[in-house]
Amino acid sequence: LAGMEERRFGVRTGVPRILRLLDKYGLRGTFYVPGYTIVHHEAAIRSILDAGHELGAHGNVHESLDTLSDEEEVRVMEDQLQIWESSFDMRPTGYRSPSWELNLGSPAILKRYGFVYDSSLMGDDVPYFLDTPAGPLAEVPVQWLLDDAPMYRYVPGSGNGIADPDRVIRMWMQEFDGMRGENGCFVLTMHPWISGRAGRLLGLEQLIHHMRATPGVWFATVGEIAAWAVSSGATGAPAQDPAEGRA
Repeated sequence: LAGMEERRFGVRTGVPRILRLLDKYGLRGTFYVPGYTIVHHEAAIRSILDAGHELGAHGNVHESLDTLSDEEEVRVMEDQLQIWESSFDMRPTGYRSPSWELNLGSPAILKRYGFVYDSSLMGDDVPYFLDTPAGPLAEVPVQWLLDDAPMYRYVPGSGNGIADPDRVIRMWMQEFDGMRGENGCFVLTMHPWISGRAGRLLGLEQLIHHMRATPGVWFATVGEIAAWAVSSGATGAPAQDPAEGRA
C-alpha cells in the first residue's frame, strides 16, 4: 500500500503542480503514461492533454520489455493502444519504454504500430534513427544522468541515499551548459510522484530560469524534436537551426 500511495501522490498532487509550473513559463512537456494509469486516473491524464501537452505511450502496467517474449510484447502493445483509443480516441506517436528497456525487435514493433519515435535509448546526445524493416524509427535519446529516479527515489536496502536537490540542479545545469556547447539535445526525465514534491519543483524552477537565460535554446516537446529530426532527414545539423527565432 505504501508504494501505491507514493505513486498516487503523483497523479493527485504532482501532476497539478507540474502543470502549474509549466503554464507559468509557457512551456509544453511530454508525459509518457502507462495504460493502467489512464484506466485508473483518466481525469488527471485528460488534464494534461487539455493543457496542450504531448502524451506518449509507456507500456500497459509498466512492464519491462526485456522480461517479455515477442508475442507478449505485441500483446502489451495492443492492450495499451486499445486503452488509448477507448479513453482519448487517439493513438500516441511517441513511446518511452518502462525502465528504458527495449528488445532487439522492439523498434520494428513500434514502427509496425505507427509510432514516429522512441525515447528510451542512449546511443547519442542528438536525435538519431533506428533501422527497421518498415523504415527508420526516430530515436530521441535519454540518459540516466538526467533522470530524477536515481537521484531522488528512496529504495529500501539500497546504498544510494536521497540526493540534495541543490546538488542535483547544479549537476543538471552543468549538463545543460555542456549540451548547449555541443548543440545537443537535453532531455530531462521526471516522474510526478518523485519530482512533484514541493522542494524539488523549486529546484526545477531554478533550472528553468537558467535555461531561459541562455540564448538560442529551443524549448520543445519530444514529439517536436522527433518531427524536426525526421524532417531534417538525418542526424546532425539541419539546414535551419530549430532554435532560430524561437524561445
